[in-house]
Parts: sequence; C-alpha cells; structure tokens
Amino acid sequence: MASNVLSDIITDYGLLIDAMETSMGIFYARVSVGSLDGSSAHETDALVDTGATDSAFPAALLSELGIQPDQPATYVTADGSEVECEYGYARFTIALDDAQSVSGVAPVAFWPDESAQCIGATTLQYLRLVVDMPNEKLVHVRMGRRGWAGRLDQNGGA
Repeated sequence: MASNVLSDIITDYGLLIDAMETSMGIFYARVSVGSLDGSSAHETDALVDTGATDSAFPAALLSELGIQPDQPATYVTADGSEVECEYGYARFTIALDDAQSVSGVAPVAFWPDESAQCIGATTLQYLRLVVDMPNEKLVHVRMGRRGWAGRLDQNGGA
C-alpha cells in the first residue's frame, strides 16, 4: 500500500514538474564562478533556481578553481533527499545581456557530483538580481528594500 502511495506521489510530482516547465518556464543564465581573488574562473550556462537556497557547482570544479570550503552544510533536494556537502564563497559574474553583467561574492555549495550548476536565491539577493519570468531573464535592481521603516524597540518611544 505504501509503495503505491509513494508511486502516486512520484508520478504526480513528475506531472507537476512537467507543468512547471511549460507554464512557469525554466531558464538559464550565463555565469562565471571563480575564486575570491579573481585569479581563476569558469564560465557556463547555469539554471536559475529560485527554489535553491545557495548556488551549487561541482565540488571538483570549485576545488580546481581554488575556492575553499568554509563549513559543512546539509541541503534538501526537490525530491526530499538530503545531501551532505560543504559550502564556501565564490565570486560570481552573471550576464544580464550581451553588454551588461553584475558581479559579487556569494555562498556556493560544493555539490558532490557533476549534476549541479545552478544559481540560487542567495546569489540573486547578494547581486541584487530579480527574476523576470515572462521574459526569462534576470534584472538588476539598484535599490534594496527594508520591510519596516519604524522604530524597532517594543515600546515605540524614545
């Protein structure tokens, strides 16, 4: 019985992914991921994944670029499985179009296999990029947001 329920969930999940790919769109952006000092970098097309906390690239590639892991981390994948890996910081340059790009430092997961090449939400936030889904592109915003502009103390007074 449990096996049938799991099978139904997986089948439904697969249909959900198919629907997301056609109605929501999945797109890639040109990205350069490199060492903090800028001495080495790798350019590729990576999936823009707003559902991923951090960007992720193969651990072997990041090590080859001289990017150092900072601490261990556990990530939960879309299918619910957990992946143990490390994360550190890398310099990202993301192309917005043929003439513009945005650069900055953000966390990166050292993914244990070759499957990972994604730009996650923290990288987008660090580089002040937002997703323009209808046009399948990233847009740079020059101004940050703060949700609350009032006093932060409990009493509201001086």
